[in-house]
Amino acid sequence: MQIRIKLMAALKDKSPEGNVLELPEGSTINQALAAMSVPGNFVHLVMVNNQMERDRGRELTDDDELMVMPPVGAG
Repeated sequence: MQIRIKLMAALKDKSPEGNVLELPEGSTINQALAAMSVPGNFVHLVMVNNQMERDRGRELTDDDELMVMPPVGAG
């Protein structure tokens, strides 16, 4: 299956080519993050199809859009 990826801010450099990630059927958000080498502690917010998702064990389906935002600090 293919999912669309939007990595924000400091994570952008980990975006797959064409912002599309190929995964086996039944893959989870955590597996998608691992496939892009995005450490869990670098993730503040995850959205699937424009809906906030707290369960990173959620299975993704073909053509889902996964948006990931890292923590943002101010100093």
